[in-house]
Amino acid sequence: MLHSLVIGFTLAFAAGADFEPFVPTISFHQLFEGLSLGIRIAALPAPAGAQQSSLVWLRPILALLFVLTTPAGILSGLIAFVNGHRWGASGGAVGAKVAEGVLCAISAGMLIYAACVAMPAGDFVLNPTL
Repeated sequence: MLHSLVIGFTLAFAAGADFEPFVPTISFHQLFEGLSLGIRIAALPAPAGAQQSSLVWLRPILALLFVLTTPAGILSGLIAFVNGHRWGASGGAVGAKVAEGVLCAISAGMLIYAACVAMPAGDFVLNPTL
């Protein structure tokens, strides 16, 4: 979900010609990320010693948190962008491009970490035969 927050923050900084292809790309990306995360949330096992009724609230809360993270990132990015101009931050378009590039790099780093470290580690921990 932190990745979605950074994506929303990046989307808030995108402007001009970069914005037009960025929106459908992010929408497509978020669609499949949401589908995969939804499948994982639906398959959550009950915590040890917990009632099955605890999942009645856990699943909708996790889904709602995922739904709200990208818009929260966009809102926080817009607030930072507007306040930066209000406080007289210099740099203008160059500063916005640098911020957008750094945020894209952070987002890509999160995905690379998840793919190369977190997911294989989960497989080794949960499957002792490997």
